[in-house]
Amino acid sequence: MFDIRTAQTIDVEAAVAALGAAFADDPLMIYFFRTSPLGIRSAAMQFFSILLRARIALQMPAYVLERSGGVSGLVMGYDTSRPAWPDPLNDEFRQLEAQVPGLTERLAVYDGISQAHEPAGAHYYLGVVGVHPALQRMGAGRALIDTFCALSRADRRSGGVYLETGSRSSLQFYIANGFELRGEGQLENTTLWCVFKPT
Repeated sequence: MFDIRTAQTIDVEAAVAALGAAFADDPLMIYFFRTSPLGIRSAAMQFFSILLRARIALQMPAYVLERSGGVSGLVMGYDTSRPAWPDPLNDEFRQLEAQVPGLTERLAVYDGISQAHEPAGAHYYLGVVGVHPALQRMGAGRALIDTFCALSRADRRSGGVYLETGSRSSLQFYIANGFELRGEGQLENTTLWCVFKPT
């Protein structure tokens, strides 16, 4: 039903468009980018583009979901390593931070909560998973997560997959797919839930 394959540079535009639609009302994107002069969605898409291009450049896990020849979803993150980003992408991310008042401080609060509940042992980190709304509730999101989790299971160094979400419905989805709640924290009016799926 779905074709899932490794993301390539040629996929970035379509994958980011799918994520832009998937995260249109996401609490975390609102928290991060509500002060963007270009608008929340535009800033979020810049963010996703930088993240995806970094994963591709570093050969970290990044997979697109295709249906009918078009990219409609994406999952990306890190394996047990956390390599440094290429300088041009670091520069681009700093430019994004400079364009969005308060973003640096909000990211620091987010990172603090995430790190407080992160597993001590080596693990995979699932940074972003999203599916275009037209394919949601059809098994596409689960297929992407299963693909990512399978990488962790096949890696002897990994104890499982860790991620965070600010969406209650996403939290319920992750719990239903074998993730366990490790902790939570407040991002102003948004709750950040941290979950882990052991290998």
